[in-house]
Amino acid sequence: MKTTIYKAVFSPTGGTARAALFLSDALTCADPEITVKELDFTQSAVRAAGCQLSSEDILIAATPVYGGQLPPVEGLFDHLKGNQTPCILMAAYGNRHYDDCLAQLKEKLSRQGFVCMAAIACVIPHIFSDKVGANRPDAADQVMIAEFAASFWEKYRSEKAVSGVLKEASVPGNPSPEQKPRKNMPKFLNSDRCVNCKLCAISCPVGAINPETLAINPDLCINCMRCSRVCPANARSFNADAAKNMLESKCLTPRAIEWFL
Repeated sequence: MKTTIYKAVFSPTGGTARAALFLSDALTCADPEITVKELDFTQSAVRAAGCQLSSEDILIAATPVYGGQLPPVEGLFDHLKGNQTPCILMAAYGNRHYDDCLAQLKEKLSRQGFVCMAAIACVIPHIFSDKVGANRPDAADQVMIAEFAASFWEKYRSEKAVSGVLKEASVPGNPSPEQKPRKNMPKFLNSDRCVNCKLCAISCPVGAINPETLAINPDLCINCMRCSRVCPANARSFNADAAKNMLESKCLTPRAIEWFL
C-alpha cells in the first residue's frame, strides 16, 4: 500500500510552511512512491473540514510558536482524526524558545487517534524582527532536518516490522499550560495606499478583519501579521518596537534544531 503523508500546516507568514516543506521533501526522498497531500490550515475552511487518516498514513502537524504555546486559534488541528496514525510534530519558532508548544500539540493529537512518534523544533525568522532567526532554516538546518527524517523512517519501519506497535516520543513542556493573554499589537492602515483589494480580510486566518471597513477586531486578532505580509500596496503596518528591542537584545544567538524520537 502506498503511503500518503498529510501535511497540516498553520503558517500565516510562510516561515513554518518553508520549514515543513524541507521536512516533507526529506521524507519523500526515502521512497518515490510516497504522496504528499497539503492541508493549508492557515485557511479557516480547511481547518473546519479537517481530515480522517488511516493507520497507513502519516501526519506532519506543523505550527508556529506564539509566546511559547500553540497559536490561540480556535479549532486549530481539532478536526484531524487518526486511527493509530503515525505523526510527526513540528514547532517552528523565532529563536527565543518553543516552551510548551510541542507538549500541547502532542497532547491534542494523541487524544485524536495519532501516535506522535517524532517531534522537531526548528528556528524560523521572527515576525517582529528581521535579525532574529534570519534565513532559518539555513543550509546546516536543512542537513539536520534530513537526518531527522532518516531517523524517523528508521524508527517507523523498525517498529512496524518487529512488533507492529508504534512508540510515542517524549517531548518537553507542559501539555496544559495556562493560556497567556494576547497583547494588542498596534496596527495601522494607510488609506492613501490602500487599493481596497480586501486581500487582508480574505487572508486573515481568524476572520479578524471586517471585509467592508477593513477594521481589525482586537478581540479576534492574534498578531500573526499576515495582513501586512500579503498587502500588495504595503498599506498595512504594525508597531512591534518593544518586542523587537527585547528580542534583539536577548535572542540573537542562534539556537540549534532539537528533535525527539
